[in-house]
Amino acid sequence: MSLKDGRPLHMVKLVAAVRNSEERSTNIFIDVEDGTGFAQIKVWVNEGDDCSAITQLRQAACRDHTYIRIIGQVKEYDGQRQIVANDVRPVSSGNEVTYHFLEVAYSYEKYLKAQKANSGMGAGGMGYGIGSMASNAPPLQTGGVGVGAQGGFGGGLGGGSALNDAVLQAVKEAGANSDCGVHINDIASRVSAQGFSEGNIKNAIQDLSNEGHIYSTIDEFHVQYAA
Repeated sequence: MSLKDGRPLHMVKLVAAVRNSEERSTNIFIDVEDGTGFAQIKVWVNEGDDCSAITQLRQAACRDHTYIRIIGQVKEYDGQRQIVANDVRPVSSGNEVTYHFLEVAYSYEKYLKAQKANSGMGAGGMGYGIGSMASNAPPLQTGGVGVGAQGGFGGGLGGGSALNDAVLQAVKEAGANSDCGVHINDIASRVSAQGFSEGNIKNAIQDLSNEGHIYSTIDEFHVQYAA
């Protein structure tokens, strides 16, 4: 599976409106629309393992006509594509929808400029695409403004710099045993020991969140790695 520009499609980030949802014993299916098409989101439910705040956010994200933000992986099952969500939550305001559209356009232009410059930077991050998902598989039809794809600008763990890689590693290690993620102060404490300033670390956390490598969990101060 790939975008029209040839980048492989794996991890995506989108903002879309809920059109329907169906809760089952082990998962929830959410049908969404982002203005360019429809997609089905699959959210696994771990009763007893998820913290209460995550459960509440997930329930709020299942309401019809609610705008939600999804970070997840594109999977194919029985010839149908769907997004298996790592994180799904209601958007905080209409500004978040507008910001996401601008973020998509900016990231796509950034990718084009990198291609034109022939910089030789390796793939491995998470970029953003504008256009339908190119595949012979039946729809998931979404893929206009709002869909991101693996294959952006970076190496290592996907961060593209020593600082970003250090932050990602700290999030992976500290958040491995908690669905609630890791507090950004804990990340700063771990990574600052490697010689990075707290200000730069928090900027890196914000950049990695914007690019979909990590996502917030119970509040804006706790993040988790988007595996």
